[in-house]
Amino acid sequence: MHPRRIEVDRLGDVVEVAPDGIGFLHRPISETENMGSVIRIEFWCESGHQFAWDLRFEGGATVFQIDPQMPEFDPLEYMDELPRA
Repeated sequence: MHPRRIEVDRLGDVVEVAPDGIGFLHRPISETENMGSVIRIEFWCESGHQFAWDLRFEGGATVFQIDPQMPEFDPLEYMDELPRA
């Protein structure tokens, strides 16, 4: 399992950490859809399987979900990952 990307969405203010660097953006729809911050960690496997862990903070609760619905990719072309030591 290889970590590919981490995203923190703080009610529309988004920080992304990916193999090619760190990015910042504003996602207006998140302001109305999310009741709190969302942390998303994406992974891929050599076989082409991919998924993400989503942690949502809604009121006094933390909701943990696994998201298997991610875009298809070719693992031979997309072999980048977050640096590991």
